[in-house]
Parts: sequence; structure tokens; C-alpha cells
Amino acid sequence: MEKINDMSISDLSKIINGVKLDKNNTIYDEIKKKEKNMKEVIDRVIDYEKIQDKKKEFLQTPISTIIINTFQNINDMLDDILKSDKLTNKRIKKILGIKNRQIYLGIFIVLIAIFLAMIEIADA
Repeated sequence: MEKINDMSISDLSKIINGVKLDKNNTIYDEIKKKEKNMKEVIDRVIDYEKIQDKKKEFLQTPISTIIINTFQNINDMLDDILKSDKLTNKRIKKILGIKNRQIYLGIFIVLIAIFLAMIEIADA
């Protein structure tokens, strides 16, 4: 298992469950000594797990997962755009530059095009 700052993800799950590292210190206490902001550590672990899930080969993922990831990425992009105070070209490039967002944006555009074509064919 890969390590994050000399602590594995299983150690962080032990923190949540309150497992003791030794008689006097819990793993939580050990992390508190090394890290100032615990929320940042937990967020890094969550982000790490999401990245590991997305690292699976794209062609081996089921279509339902691809569609769910597409809409999650579109939602994340919209959240990032709404959170930014001033929207510049560099900011847009940074938002779209996050890994796999271009792929999912492309899939979203293709899905919209297919649905619009189906509507046009149904009207004809």
C-alpha cells in the first residue's frame, strides 16, 4: 500500500476507529504531532482514494461508471467556475487542466450532440 507522509491509509482508518498505536499514544496523536491541520490530511486521503479509483484503465470501466464520472466531473468543473472570483483564461485552463476532465467534458459534449440528434430525428 502506498504511503502518504509515512502513514498508510489503513493507519488513517485506524485513527477513525480509535485504535491504539502503543500504550500511551493513539495514531491520531501521532498524526497531530506531525500535521497541523487534520482536515487537510483527511482531505488529502480522500483525494488520494479518488485518484486511485480513477487510475483504473478507462476501457475496462463499465459504461454506467463512465457516465457517473462524466456528470461528477461536469459538476466539479461548474463548482470550480462558480467558486472563482475572476474568471480568466489561465483560471479556465487550470480548471480544465485537471486530469481526465477534458475526456469527460468531451464525452458530455458527445452525449448532448447525440440527444439533440435524436430529438431532431424524432421531429422529422
